[in-house]
Amino acid sequence: MTQHLPRTVTVPVLVTRSLEIEEPDWCAGRHGGHAESKVDVTHYGLEHAIGAGDFNLLRAMLAQAPFAERATTDVVLYVEQQDLTGSYTPDEVEELADALVEAAARLRALSRELAAILARGDQ
Repeated sequence: MTQHLPRTVTVPVLVTRSLEIEEPDWCAGRHGGHAESKVDVTHYGLEHAIGAGDFNLLRAMLAQAPFAERATTDVVLYVEQQDLTGSYTPDEVEELADALVEAAARLRALSRELAAILARGDQ
């Protein structure tokens, strides 16, 4: 009779416990809900709604995933484009163009804020 020896396998499990991490001073205290693992932790700064007039164009905030394995661990400006899909009259197109110019100025200001944070080493 052949005797079979037990074999060992590694099975991934989700361990539920709190993780104490350092938080940068620019973080608004939101960390994207419950992280399943350390690489899922993301710091987010204050959210900036960027637009003008009736146009909500962008949403931007500082972000950092300090333990990321497949993305940068640097502090970055996370930007989301809002839905601009629609049909516009000539006057509305002019208003949209003005809003885009104003949004570009706000993005440039946030870029300078990010550059200052990076220069200080606040990561």
